[in-house]
Amino acid sequence: MFSTSPGSDRPAPGNAAHVLGAEECRELLTTTTVGRVAFCRDGTPVLLPVNFRVVDDVIAFRTSPTSPLAVLAEHDGEVVFEVDHHDDVFRHGWSVIVSGRSAAASPAALATADLRSWQHGTDLAIAIVPERITGRRVAAR
Repeated sequence: MFSTSPGSDRPAPGNAAHVLGAEECRELLTTTTVGRVAFCRDGTPVLLPVNFRVVDDVIAFRTSPTSPLAVLAEHDGEVVFEVDHHDDVFRHGWSVIVSGRSAAASPAALATADLRSWQHGTDLAIAIVPERITGRRVAAR
């Protein structure tokens, strides 16, 4: 389902950053529960945080039917999802970006994932079906 962007997983000469493979990106997605969803609404870019779970290679989250995110239940455009981690003390981190399409998800299908939103009134389940996944790991030298 996922494909990686062109590139190597080896650090570039003189650079401590390297491209992550699709499997490592998938693994990193499961290590955190908060990410950001980017999409266009009425021609304007929107970027919003969500708490999420990965369920059968699909990124799933809940939202309110009145939230700006509710448009994603019937969205016909590309959606970008990003998660990251950084350690200021040891000066390293990673970022994973998933591009795909969003759609309404069956709440029953997500029940086993223990997907709970941090907000009240989150009756609308959204799924992002990945089409492409990329990632980078960076470390200070």
